Amino acid sequence: MWKAKLYLEKIINIFFPLLCAGCGKQIETNSLFCAECQKSIQVITSPLCHLCGQPFSLKYTSTHICGECLKNPPFFKAARAVFLYTAPIKNTIIQFKFKNNTALTNDLAKILVFHLQDFLKKVNPEIVIPVPLHIKRLRERGYNQCLLLAQRIAKYLKIPYEKTVLKKIKPTLPQVGLSQIQRRKNVKGSFTVTHPFLIKEKRILLIDDVFTTGSTVNECAKVLHKAGANGVWVATLARTGNVV
Repeated sequence: MWKAKLYLEKIINIFFPLLCAGCGKQIETNSLFCAECQKSIQVITSPLCHLCGQPFSLKYTSTHICGECLKNPPFFKAARAVFLYTAPIKNTIIQFKFKNNTALTNDLAKILVFHLQDFLKKVNPEIVIPVPLHIKRLRERGYNQCLLLAQRIAKYLKIPYEKTVLKKIKPTLPQVGLSQIQRRKNVKGSFTVTHPFLIKEKRILLIDDVFTTGSTVNECAKVLHKAGANGVWVATLARTGNVV
């Protein structure tokens, strides 16, 4: 039996070779990344800002609040990301987000839950919500990668998720290339809560793919908070920027 299974796996690998999600190179093992890409991945660890999750250099001995969060306190309780948004993670997320590579969903969800397990235990969320796409963008892309990710994360955490309670009602410009002030103006008033009773006094885990300035997740957290949520915590696969 095991010989037949091994033979079948070899046949499958011939016609459907395993490819590294970071560089596209063929790999032998059933892993998401090749050994070279694995070495270049930067996992975010402490010390970091305990609000937005901005990583600090090792010259800081403890977690504290960064200058930006002191100046502009966010509406979310805390945000955490798994990786710095550099290659090969950047390439992987682009594949997942824009290239219809939804087969990455399960692996990326497992990675997020594994690396952020301590954060998630402290948060103890009661419901998972994805950052929504405007209907126009959803029709263009065909799917919302954050929804797919949130659905799988909720399954791992064994809690419900809601895909329609948070809705994007205003089309916005792509955030890429905009300054922090422009990003805030761009997303202001673009989200609404459709069924407040579903989130009333609930601890919410908000899922996005990349945290840049936090403008999008902060706007989402604001409307969720106003609709009666007990608190909003943010989890993303990656965040842009360097260690400060």
